[in-house]
Amino acid sequence: MIVTKLQGCVDMHKIVKDYLQNHNQIEEAQLNKKKFVIDIPSRSFQTAEDNMVLLKEYFLKNNSIYISKHPRFAPYPEHSHHFLELNYVYSGKSVQYINGRREVIKQGEILLLDRGSSHALGEHGEEDILINIIFPNDKVDIDWLSSLNDKNSVLFNFLAQTMATRSRKEYLIFRCSQNEHVQMILDQMIDKYFTEPIFANEIISLYIPILFTELIGNCTYDFYEEKKDKTNHQVVIDTLKLIEKEYASLSLENAAQQLGYNKNYLSNIIKKKTGETFSELLSKQRMKQAKFLIEGSTLPISSIVELVGLKNRSHFYKQFKAAYGELPNTFRENKK
Repeated sequence: MIVTKLQGCVDMHKIVKDYLQNHNQIEEAQLNKKKFVIDIPSRSFQTAEDNMVLLKEYFLKNNSIYISKHPRFAPYPEHSHHFLELNYVYSGKSVQYINGRREVIKQGEILLLDRGSSHALGEHGEEDILINIIFPNDKVDIDWLSSLNDKNSVLFNFLAQTMATRSRKEYLIFRCSQNEHVQMILDQMIDKYFTEPIFANEIISLYIPILFTELIGNCTYDFYEEKKDKTNHQVVIDTLKLIEKEYASLSLENAAQQLGYNKNYLSNIIKKKTGETFSELLSKQRMKQAKFLIEGSTLPISSIVELVGLKNRSHFYKQFKAAYGELPNTFRENKK
């Protein structure tokens, strides 16, 4: 399976293929001793309550992206980190225990771990190649994630906020094994990192927004958080999905009725978890759809007002200008 995968990446340099497939010194030691051999220096972590905490000062020095192959042939002990970590299953599979929950991440899939999440890894066999990618904070903070806002859904905005805030011990698994674009982007990032061409870090940094745009736009994902807040979070997820689907006719009252919650309870949870009211989220979704129709069609503005669920044209004009800085007709003309 490994050979097929590696041979398929015709653009990847031979030295990188060899690095991924061959055993390194730590892997040889684990294979011979049949137990875990620590693969990082003592200055790269601290111990707190029997848990290894990996330090960003070591892994993200000089503000550079850090990429490594996870060592095979022995389980990896539980640890957490002060940074956001991306695990890419290059081939085979990876069994992980994240915040006490067992997850199986398959070939081509991606695990994105929030700061503070703890995970232990099961033993990886010969065919199980896992790549660890660590990003400097300034490349994945809320401002950067918000820059993707214009092309993504309200649901992504919420997930982006939760992933960018102070540690919530959350994680995402992107089920993207069939997406060739994702595989190509990651293969190029890995290749550039290990072959070290000039401006390698800058090139890899440019791939990050492309990767996330592809993941959010064209991949399904599972989202998990600590159990204590699971119910409230699911309420928000269900509400945001409903807003995306039924924005033209939806109200707080019928959203609460469809989801089986009290109207005031739903309103309070939405505000608490997203920082915005139900009406603000609904308006935002309507304006995004209106913008899409104004840019991509010749429909009269009056028709677009009705299609997004509004009846008062003056109110629509006011909301649209507040969102995009121009009145709809001016916005359309400028786009032309």
